[in-house]
Amino acid sequence: MSTKLTVGDQLPSVGLRATDGFLLNLRSYVTKQAAVFLFFGAPTLKGAARRRGLKAIEALVAGFDRLREAGIAIGGISTDSEQQQKKFVEERELPFLLFSDERRSAVGLLGIETAAEGENINVAKPVAVAVDRDGIIRAVIDPVTPETLVDDVMRALAEPIPAATEDAPATS
Repeated sequence: MSTKLTVGDQLPSVGLRATDGFLLNLRSYVTKQAAVFLFFGAPTLKGAARRRGLKAIEALVAGFDRLREAGIAIGGISTDSEQQQKKFVEERELPFLLFSDERRSAVGLLGIETAAEGENINVAKPVAVAVDRDGIIRAVIDPVTPETLVDDVMRALAEPIPAATEDAPATS
C-alpha cells in the first residue's frame, strides 16, 4: 500500500473544486453521509493507467444505485483540470461528482502515488478510500479490484472499525 492513510484515521481537511463548480472540503462532504473517494487518473492518462482508472470508474457507475440506496456518496478525484473532468463526466455520463486536485494538494497530503506522462502528472493507479459520516477512514482499498470494489466499500462501511492490535496501536 502506497498511501499515508490508515483505517481509523480522520480524513484530512482539504478543499477541491467539484465538477458542479463548487469548492468542497472532503471532510465536510462526508458529514452528510458516508462516502467513497476514488483517486484515479483516467481522464487524461493513456495506456494501462487509463484502463485501470476507467475500469474502477465503471465499477462505481455500475454500483451507483446500490451505493446510493445504502447512503454512500461517490466522489472521483484526479489531478486533471475542472474542464478536463467536466468533459470526462459528460462523455462517460457519470452520475457522481469528480473533484479536481490540479495542484495535487490532496494526493500529496494523503500520499497517493502519482506518475508523470510528459507534462501530465496524475494518479498512478486507482485507490479507493471509504469514509464514514464522522470522517473516519474505514478502508483504504489499494489495489482496487473493479469486480469487487462496490462490495468492498459496502462491507467496509457496514462493519465496525477493527480493534487495535499490537502491530497497529489505536490512534487518539
